[in-house]
Amino acid sequence: MMLLRTALRSRAPRPVSSYIARSISSAPLIRIKNGTFYRQYPTQDDAATNPPLYSNLNFTLPSQGSSSNGSETSLQHWAVIGPSGRTDLLDIFRGQHICLPPTARSYPYLLTDELAAKDPQLRYVGNAIQYIGFSGEGSGAIGGTRGAYLSARYESLREETDWTVEQFLRGQTSLNPMEGEEKGTIHDEQLIQEVITDLHLSELLDMPVANLSNGQTRRARIAKALLRKPELLLLDEPFMGLDPVTVRSISGLLHRLAEKSSPRLVLALRPQDKVPEWITHLIVVGNSHQVMKQGSRSEISQTLAIWKRLISGNNSASGLDDEEKGILRQARKDLKSGVLDPQLVQDFTSKEVEKPDWKEITPLLGGEPLIEMDGVRVQYGDKVVLGNWTQKVNEEVKDGLHWRVRRGQRWAILGANGSGKTTLLSLITSDHPQAYAQPIKFLGRSRLPEVGKPAISIFELQSRLGHSSPEIHAFFPRQLTVREALESAFAETFLSKPALNYERDLDVNAALRYFKAELDPNANTTKKQAPPTITTNTDIFPKLNSTGNNKPYIPSDYDIEYADHMTFGQLTTAQQRIVLFLRALINNPDIVVLDEPFSGLSASQRDKCLHYIDHGDTPSSPSRASGQGLCRYKGLSEDQALVIISHVKEEIPESVRYYMRLPSEPGDGTEPLDFRFGLLKNTSVLSDPNVWDTAWSPPSHFSEITQRTRRRHEVPSDIDVYEWFSI
Repeated sequence: MMLLRTALRSRAPRPVSSYIARSISSAPLIRIKNGTFYRQYPTQDDAATNPPLYSNLNFTLPSQGSSSNGSETSLQHWAVIGPSGRTDLLDIFRGQHICLPPTARSYPYLLTDELAAKDPQLRYVGNAIQYIGFSGEGSGAIGGTRGAYLSARYESLREETDWTVEQFLRGQTSLNPMEGEEKGTIHDEQLIQEVITDLHLSELLDMPVANLSNGQTRRARIAKALLRKPELLLLDEPFMGLDPVTVRSISGLLHRLAEKSSPRLVLALRPQDKVPEWITHLIVVGNSHQVMKQGSRSEISQTLAIWKRLISGNNSASGLDDEEKGILRQARKDLKSGVLDPQLVQDFTSKEVEKPDWKEITPLLGGEPLIEMDGVRVQYGDKVVLGNWTQKVNEEVKDGLHWRVRRGQRWAILGANGSGKTTLLSLITSDHPQAYAQPIKFLGRSRLPEVGKPAISIFELQSRLGHSSPEIHAFFPRQLTVREALESAFAETFLSKPALNYERDLDVNAALRYFKAELDPNANTTKKQAPPTITTNTDIFPKLNSTGNNKPYIPSDYDIEYADHMTFGQLTTAQQRIVLFLRALINNPDIVVLDEPFSGLSASQRDKCLHYIDHGDTPSSPSRASGQGLCRYKGLSEDQALVIISHVKEEIPESVRYYMRLPSEPGDGTEPLDFRFGLLKNTSVLSDPNVWDTAWSPPSHFSEITQRTRRRHEVPSDIDVYEWFSI
């Protein structure tokens, strides 16, 4: 009997806790095996309208760091890279879309007993996996009912539903809370304070969410997701709209969270975005929702080297091992089928390529002042949000912002999130109520009448101003067609009847034709179709052929009919941004104001828009020719001024010669930034990494490297802006 007990004891299973720990380490959080995914359940009749999003998809996200033999290794931190299809893939990871067969997608880790003991609600995928997408712009993305019009965020009147940031984070956003939820749904005070500190939200807690800048809104949304304690957080372009200092801070915070697996993270990034150093694994998505490659960063680098070799014209397999030859053969097939887009490889590697020598660009001194600010200072109660500094004006130190924008000048406005950039632009566009009380003039006239000089009305001002911003994006009517969206630039409001004529029709047609490849979902098919012709040698069209040479008449808008059928709401976020960008330029305004106009665009789309700013619809290459004879738009003229805001150096046009940096308080281990005007030298551009870093450098660093160039005589005497730093 003793021997039997000993034998049974030796064969007894290990303690339950040990078993669970081992099973958890090997149970993946997400397992997809040969799954095909659809937006709607497929039928035989909708094969053309309901194609699969991803076919035969395979993916495994470990719950812990583990290798194929079950031993513990370092954690895996994943990012999805691709020109499109990133959001759909994240949606699949969080249980969205139809999966065939249904068992192809599972979440083994969520079924473990230990996770259930931690929080039973995490068994539900919707609780365990949180998604944050940043395509919805504006503070309305995080709650509240404010936002019936653009200036609502700046007014002092507060509605009962104007939740503060603290109320938003704690979940106090119900007018009739349930018992026990009067103080919110989040009660972990330690976690709340940690998240507030890590995301630098302390000074924003009492601010209504409707008043947050775009970057502040993103931080608040990330904080809200972290407070739900998810097991996995899917972040769709988390760095979009954030300044370089905040990007480094947020990236460091996400790295710390990922290292603790609290929560695990998967990022979705554009190909041209810088991939954080702590990302260990990548999924590269090509055209047609095809996963081109997934694996460790080193494996992706090997594949990328083969792709670069192929698109550069080197088809030779010499010097490659068997594995690399297999990658080359597959890349040839993918390139021929169009799944592998050469632009994807170029975008993915553009950040690694040195910029060529820039041509010499002479700054335009400008003509008459279009915008004049003489001591602007905006504050709410005791809080100053713009103009809380002094400037030397004609050897006299004065308070507030003193600034001139003249015809022909190109300005970039830099500054950390919350430094007042959006407030500054709202003063220019007169969306801010204090624009009437501030010492500001537009085209030599104030918003209020002066002795012997009438005020400039809001309608006259906005008719001479082109504006694209996240706020415009949030409020723009989705029911307008693409053509109507562009034509609204000639109207007093979004929905007013535009004042059109023949020349303006041709301008709209030219813009729609030049960006047809970006806006027309069927561009690859329609561009191959022969144009319709109408014979003009009849009495019906007596004036169409004045020469009598019997040539066929081709309608000027035959190839852009998509613009009459596609609505603004049917476009992707990137396409909507392009339409609003064109709308800001189409009526040749005196002042063009662009606030982060290229967020969400691919590198090729962005570069085409930048070319349009400086050179218009003149083709940058034969493949980009409009195909309709003479170009109508030549780019911004010397009579126009440009003011652009962006946190990404590649989004600044080469023609920008001036920059203004707004000050900010010290951040996560960073120095405070001072107020600064800047003038670029003739061969410098802000997209140059060295120039960009210098423009963003703190006072101490800037003083060390550029003090010798700070000379007042280096700036032409007739440029009436002050305290220059020349780069």
